[in-house]
Amino acid sequence: MTNLSRPHLKRAIVNRLDAAAKEHRIGHQDAYANRYSMRSDDNVPVELMFEKDPETESYLWVLAAQVANLSDGTIPAEFYSKDDLYNVPAKNGGMQYGRHSALEKMTWLGKANLVRFTLGSVADLDQILSVLMREPRRGHAGI
Repeated sequence: MTNLSRPHLKRAIVNRLDAAAKEHRIGHQDAYANRYSMRSDDNVPVELMFEKDPETESYLWVLAAQVANLSDGTIPAEFYSKDDLYNVPAKNGGMQYGRHSALEKMTWLGKANLVRFTLGSVADLDQILSVLMREPRRGHAGI
């Protein structure tokens, strides 16, 4: 599935994610993002967050450590360091999260190093899911 309009691509990606993973225990956001959880073939917990907002690109957020083997660069990706969290002043005088708000309360993605992929097709998603499904068990420190 290539050359789909953004709404059609996002719908196809959501349908694929709905088939491959379950809704995260904290649920989806109504308009902006879907949160998912699944287990790798080695029973490692995997979390994903997809931005379904029609105003954004087709962004998929994943734990950086779990996609380290996906290094061919064919899918545009941007690294987000956990060190950059809470560095932006908030209106209330504190510091704000600094990433998509749907990520903040997720168990594994909320405060970790992440990669945000820009999906151009369902095949891009399938390539990432394939890598995530092969994630080996390394203990909780490796997640």
